[in-house]
Amino acid sequence: MTESEALIRCILGAVRHDIRPLSVALDVVRDMLFVKQITMDDILVTKDVYHVVAKQLSGKPISMARRIERLANLCWDEMAANNLVPKYIGKHLSYSCAPRDIIIYLAFYLEFKRPFFEILEEQPSLLF
Repeated sequence: MTESEALIRCILGAVRHDIRPLSVALDVVRDMLFVKQITMDDILVTKDVYHVVAKQLSGKPISMARRIERLANLCWDEMAANNLVPKYIGKHLSYSCAPRDIIIYLAFYLEFKRPFFEILEEQPSLLF
């Protein structure tokens, strides 16, 4: 089990869903942010992430996009229901996050083992 799969399992538990699309998406975004040094604003998940995931998992980009978005929304629902938003994101949010945001927040958590907003307070340069 990869690190990203373990994180998703910690959030979702033992669900019947195939979590590989979201796991690969997290790995792709993590690579883009921290290896290739692409800023968050320059990452277009539809163009830059979903196609790569579809290629790696031998699927169609549109169906992969739907699967990733469903899983990301499921993660958000579980984090909100179990009061895990501060643990993985760093603060309570008064709105529900878009799948793109959840992917970025979880990629930060994977990289630093700490929540997104906590990291940004210490290193605001990561936004640029």
